[in-house]
Amino acid sequence: MVGALARAVGLATLAATALLTGYALFTLPPDAVLTVHWGIDGVANGFAGKEALLIMPLVTLLVVGVIALAIRFDPKRKNIVRSRDAVSMVLAALALILGAAQLAIVRSGFGATDRLDSIVLVLLGLLFLTLGYAMPQIRQNYTIGMRLPWTIESEKAWDASHRFIGKAWMLLGVLVTVLGALSWSLAALGVFFVGLVVSVCGGAIVAYQTWSKKASKKRRKARRA
Repeated sequence: MVGALARAVGLATLAATALLTGYALFTLPPDAVLTVHWGIDGVANGFAGKEALLIMPLVTLLVVGVIALAIRFDPKRKNIVRSRDAVSMVLAALALILGAAQLAIVRSGFGATDRLDSIVLVLLGLLFLTLGYAMPQIRQNYTIGMRLPWTIESEKAWDASHRFIGKAWMLLGVLVTVLGALSWSLAALGVFFVGLVVSVCGGAIVAYQTWSKKASKKRRKARRA
């Protein structure tokens, strides 16, 4: 049910983004100026011509193409199929982020001067909340997830590290969303970067410890035999 909803949301977002892009291409004048970059304070500081409308669609095609090829040649492709619902949630969240970025670019072409610091941080928080929910459901593979020597060798290490990171990212997502909604941009960015580093390092430590315990058991069994 959740996976089907995520797939529907992702496809609807891509379709809406395509329609929005087409509308802007045919409506905006040839000399239109669009914002393509915003500073840390949310104020526009990078501009381009009408061709900027093609940036997000091209990025989307590139991301989808790379992921599709990686999955196609993944030795553990069957596990990705088993993780279909979780992968669908991640892809839907990415589609929403890219769609929101395209909406901001289009709106700037029509004269909008929105500050995006709070909006971007809220979206970033929601993205990591979604990623955190999905991470424990992603089975061992070479394409999506925390790919370390220990997690690739040991499925227990994979599962343990992804459970840890999943919980950490859900907490991180909630904190960044709340701080972003309160317009505490610097605090939100600080929490995000520190939380990201701590969670990834923590996940690696959990993976190594889990793998090490399993390896020790194997060595003890080998000595007894």
